[in-house]
Amino acid sequence: MARLEIPLENLVPEIYPIIASHLPLHATPSTLLSLALINRYVHQIVMPILHSRLILKNESDAIAMLQKLAENPTFGRVVRELHIMSNLSKESRRQNPPVDVIQRVQDVILHGNLPFLHSLDLQILHVYYYHENTSAPGLGQLRKEFCKRVKEQCPRLKCFHLEGFQDYNNSGWMEESGCFEVTGLTSLTVKMTDQILKKSGRVILFKHISSLATSLHTLHLRLGANSPFDSGTFINPPSPILELNFPHLRSLSLSSFFPIDTEQSTAFFIRHPSLEYLDITTDLMWYAKSIWIASTLPSEFLPKLRHLRAGWKDVRVLAPILHLLITLSIHNSVNGQIPYLLRKVIPTGLPKLRSLGIGQWESNACPYQDSALQEGQDWCETSEGKKFQVKRGHQSRTVFDNYMHSVVRGAPNLEEIAFYRDHYLSSFPSIADRFNKLSLLKRLFYRSFYERTIVYERTIAEREEFIKEATTLMQAVPALESISNAYPSHLPFLEAKAERSETGILVGVNVGEGFGMTVGYDDDAFPWAPANGQL
Repeated sequence: MARLEIPLENLVPEIYPIIASHLPLHATPSTLLSLALINRYVHQIVMPILHSRLILKNESDAIAMLQKLAENPTFGRVVRELHIMSNLSKESRRQNPPVDVIQRVQDVILHGNLPFLHSLDLQILHVYYYHENTSAPGLGQLRKEFCKRVKEQCPRLKCFHLEGFQDYNNSGWMEESGCFEVTGLTSLTVKMTDQILKKSGRVILFKHISSLATSLHTLHLRLGANSPFDSGTFINPPSPILELNFPHLRSLSLSSFFPIDTEQSTAFFIRHPSLEYLDITTDLMWYAKSIWIASTLPSEFLPKLRHLRAGWKDVRVLAPILHLLITLSIHNSVNGQIPYLLRKVIPTGLPKLRSLGIGQWESNACPYQDSALQEGQDWCETSEGKKFQVKRGHQSRTVFDNYMHSVVRGAPNLEEIAFYRDHYLSSFPSIADRFNKLSLLKRLFYRSFYERTIVYERTIAEREEFIKEATTLMQAVPALESISNAYPSHLPFLEAKAERSETGILVGVNVGEGFGMTVGYDDDAFPWAPANGQL
């Protein structure tokens, strides 16, 4: 079949918005900016499209763009989506009153400068809470008038995403502000960080979700604490959500809910066969024994599911449908359970899988043990493919011990892989030969609590050491394009990007800020990476 090649500059202007609509959201700015460099004609077409989806990854970029929107209302009429991830710097708090990014966003919207906005995504980096002046009045808060008037000023608003907000002084502003009661939404995300949403706030939020149930296609909630030491007697059952019916629901995340009524949650999933993305992990490691999925499933269970994040026990139950998946993130496995799943439970493996997250405890480090967690712990496979069960009491295994060759055989088409336990980057070259058998592998994520992950806080010596270790691994694995330390307390993540020649030879490593795994996250401005406490 002959290929029809048309130079981009010969395309009619109406085609460009269609092209942009098919781009992953997180890749839109870089892709459109590259197109804009072709010539003046393409530049004039592409730039308004770029401005329609604003993705601002830091405070300085956000403040500059919000200032432009405040001064030029005509420019704001182009904007359809506004995605901001920002710190709240000490400099912004030293003003009286503080003029942080969140206050500036509200001012721009309340002045009517974003009349056609349909997506508002505000994500605060929680590192700022450890700085001075955290008690500045109104810092990082949504005002009552904003929450009441946002739909008046942005009548097309359908997507509302709040992440990292906190009621630092327990003033009750979150419950009182109405930020959980924005009407007419099809997508709602509320994710708390290092703090538990109080019962009064949960009651308001759940009641509002009930009113949105017939329209929501996306619902992502994390209302608990990241740290088990913050959990105490925290009770946050998902029952108010599981009692509802969402006829159009495609993407659901219920993270850190406890306790779980397994019968109720299974019935909910049976009623929602439209689900394509499901996250039922927990941030609270001591509650990892919770089970969402009953052991007996109907024959047509979640037939459209393509992306799953869950604990080992739920993943094990879902083994009959894992062949459907493109992405899989397994938390709280022990020893060799993931190789056991990929090679013993599912002998044909998961050839469709493009992204895998491995949360693995060694048995002597796992903080919880029960009979349901023992299956497959001591299963092994040699590099030659001989499978066997070792005797009980076998020493603990890490991902560096007779492990990765089974993953490679069971999921041969991975493009990205993440390891959630703390590991030194210097350990990974020992399994480079395994990575090289994953011919499509481009991105590797690991977590290291022991490495300073904020780029600007690294000393010259630490930076050079990171470059040295990343270079060693990238030379050993020529397919690798990036390596990220996704230790989650510090966003964005520390990332090393490979610079290679046309023949694939590594000529340099660039260190900067990066985000998370991209497969399956086309609709995310700031793609996901492993969350704190999720192993």
